[in-house]
Amino acid sequence: NLVNTRTFANDAVNDAFSEKLVGTVTGAGTGFTAIAPGATGTVSFGLDGSVAGAKSGAATVSIASVGVGGFADTVLRSGAIALTANVYDYASATVDTTSLSLGNLRTGTGSAVNVTNPVVTTAAFQDKLAVVGTKTNGNLALVNPAAIAAGNTGALALTAAKAGLLDDTITLGLTSNANGVAGLSNLALANQSVAVTGAAYDYATPQFTGTTYSLGNVRAGSGTQTRTLVVANAVGVNGNAAYQDSLDVTAGVTRSNLSASTPGNLLAGTTGNVVLTLDATTAGSLADTLTLGFISNANGVLGLTNLGLANGTVAVTGGVYDLAQPTVAATLALGNVRTNTSTNLAVANAALTSASFQDALDVLGTADNAKLALTNPGKILAGASGNLAVRAATAGALDATLTLGLTSNANGVLGLSNQALAGQTVSVTGAAFDLARATLGATTVVFGNVRTGTSR
Repeated sequence: NLVNTRTFANDAVNDAFSEKLVGTVTGAGTGFTAIAPGATGTVSFGLDGSVAGAKSGAATVSIASVGVGGFADTVLRSGAIALTANVYDYASATVDTTSLSLGNLRTGTGSAVNVTNPVVTTAAFQDKLAVVGTKTNGNLALVNPAAIAAGNTGALALTAAKAGLLDDTITLGLTSNANGVAGLSNLALANQSVAVTGAAYDYATPQFTGTTYSLGNVRAGSGTQTRTLVVANAVGVNGNAAYQDSLDVTAGVTRSNLSASTPGNLLAGTTGNVVLTLDATTAGSLADTLTLGFISNANGVLGLTNLGLANGTVAVTGGVYDLAQPTVAATLALGNVRTNTSTNLAVANAALTSASFQDALDVLGTADNAKLALTNPGKILAGASGNLAVRAATAGALDATLTLGLTSNANGVLGLSNQALAGQTVSVTGAAFDLARATLGATTVVFGNVRTGTSR
């Protein structure tokens, strides 16, 4: 019960001629018996505080001087007293479980412990419940609920912050929160605990270097060749390889002269090779897009499923190049020509597969007849031809053998080098003639003096 008191003093002079003082209460309270001058008495007021809620009551107080020597009692003060009070229950705590199995779950996900503040009497006159959870396992993260009003439930959120075992005992610190109500204070309630079990797993983390990959430039006819692109299943930041999915990799290309094979299942923290096989049988481009598909493989861990991750793409570059393909006639008939006459010997660089993927042709001609002078053509691109000029420099027989030194010119394509080709010979026939040269012996003729009809 609620009790409040008021004290009254008998301030009369204690000289045997002063009366005593008495207090009476009608209603919710008790008075005091007669007190002598110089003493005090207490009046008590009471309300029923056994049940929470708004309380009220009334009492009438009368303070009187007790008459002596035939005098009647004299009322000194009296009046009605209104009694009011608000009675509050402490918060009550009910936790929905003492053990929580999270099972196997993904990092960043979790569950909750529900804590209720049941109504004891009436919600309006009951403290809120403050909940503060503490843990010892660094793989777990906790978020405490806001103060829980009477009749409500709050969730203590548990999240798998990092991969690994989640076993722990969560201690719930509980406080009855008076919410600043005047005259009331907070009260620490008995702690409760929840045993947590489970394990958190990261998804696989695919990594590969760069978005472009050069296969290089190779020669046609060099057969099949392989290149490797390294793919890793990287352990996540603050991760744990033992609690991370493995990585399944698929690889696809579209060119018929390329193929791709993939590594097996990659455990966390390991690498594997995507093997690109190029067919260099014929010339052409190797440019393609390598599409890498990634699956985070839960490896059958109970409660987890595989997850398709975002694809990766790699721009593949490279080319297969033919050597230059020289064609030239085996003979060159100059016929009978004047000296300094030039005749062209056509030399072609025939396109074998694709002119864009074939070397240019360099030609260096020499003759075994000094009467011939040669002018070599410039670089001959694939699919084009050039002229080797053969000039009759000096009169005489022009029969000769031209020797053509031929070079396949890679045009500076990265990874390729010029290559000497088999020389070719051209049989030249013909003759060069100078014009006649007239020489006059004298520039004057003297007949002298002669008779008509005279011959000389």
